[in-house]
Amino acid sequence: MISNLKKFNLNKPNFNPALIRLLYMVAFGIVAYILVWPLLALSVIQFGFQLFEGIPNARLVNLSNQIIVYIVQIFDYITYQTDQKPYPYSSLPIKAEKGGGALQDFVSV
Repeated sequence: MISNLKKFNLNKPNFNPALIRLLYMVAFGIVAYILVWPLLALSVIQFGFQLFEGIPNARLVNLSNQIIVYIVQIFDYITYQTDQKPYPYSSLPIKAEKGGGALQDFVSV
């Protein structure tokens, strides 16, 4: 009777790999949710720079751009646009291309 039971083998798991992806999707979804709040705070700070200095702060623009690119990388993974896991499992996105990318393609359609 015991010999008929399936034994757990690390080399050949007996579970669906989609469940592992679901765990990654939930974890990255939480990360994206957490990153939205600092992005909103940066927007308010940037508004202050625009209001008092007349120009946006270039360093805050760069930081906001990097956060947005990372969030888009997360959403590309969550929505099955790509199978490549976002950072830290792949390279950290450096900068969004002006006039390109998944988000821009969606907006321009």
